[in-house]
Amino acid sequence: MNFFNFLTGSRPPLVDRAINELGEMLDTADMMFAAATNCLLDNEGLHIDLAELDEQINKGEMTVRRSVLEHMVSDPKVETSFSLLLVSIVQDAERCGDLAKSIAKASDLAVGPRMGRHVDALRPIRDRVLATFPRVRRSFIVGDAGVGRAIMQEHSQTKADVADFLKDLASADDVTSNEAVVLSVSSRMIGRTSSHLSNIISAVALPFDQVRNSPS
Repeated sequence: MNFFNFLTGSRPPLVDRAINELGEMLDTADMMFAAATNCLLDNEGLHIDLAELDEQINKGEMTVRRSVLEHMVSDPKVETSFSLLLVSIVQDAERCGDLAKSIAKASDLAVGPRMGRHVDALRPIRDRVLATFPRVRRSFIVGDAGVGRAIMQEHSQTKADVADFLKDLASADDVTSNEAVVLSVSSRMIGRTSSHLSNIISAVALPFDQVRNSPS
């Protein structure tokens, strides 16, 4: 039985607020990830303030925790397990914002434009992770276990693809040391973003004791 089987179908207002806030956090992290990786892979300028958006995500995390705490104080017998879950997985949404900022900072280390076969190899990995954000949001809210399991399987593929990318980059003779550092660090953070999204969606795909146990 996955965690969403515990839901009654009529969520308490404070729990509903926490879920909606988590969705907004994911939307913001989605925007940040897109902007940061467009900078990395397509040499686009940053036209949004990542620090400000990350602060919004941090405030969202506090809202989720506060809403859960207020709910558990006022009605501790209703949706207790689900409330505990929200407190756990909201950390993953917060980390997605941090990683987007870190990808942008890695791009700033580059001494020239990012282009060539290694950038082309990293782009489809980024595209897969980027497309995962809205799917996680939708599937989490409705409790779609099937989509949740599919996203977790895709993360396993992303993890393998990042490992292959790094292996190829480590033995490549067509990159400078600067390019290698920027792309290797960024690819790992793209993979970590996928891991956090997988952790979030594990709530609808796995039993409670296995939630947030996605492979890194």
